[in-house]
Amino acid sequence: MEKDTGCDYMFTHSRLDELALMYKIFKREMNTLTLIIKKMIPYIEGRGEKIVKNEQNLKDPIEFTKQLLDLKREMDKLIEESFQNDMKF
Repeated sequence: MEKDTGCDYMFTHSRLDELALMYKIFKREMNTLTLIIKKMIPYIEGRGEKIVKNEQNLKDPIEFTKQLLDLKREMDKLIEESFQNDMKF
């Protein structure tokens, strides 16, 4: 995870099946979840920061809220489909 594993690419391109496979393979190692989280935090923060700092969103609270809720929904799906369902393989 510390090296270029493609983890960032998988987050960016919603490669949920590949993330799930990676997690299934590496979860046997005790620190894997921590390493995945270390990769996810900057990704989620960056996505949220773009929404929060977008000038158009600051002028339109409904669009601002919609975009934040869409991001939350996307991250919930990513976590649920990639890291919680061990039975899919």
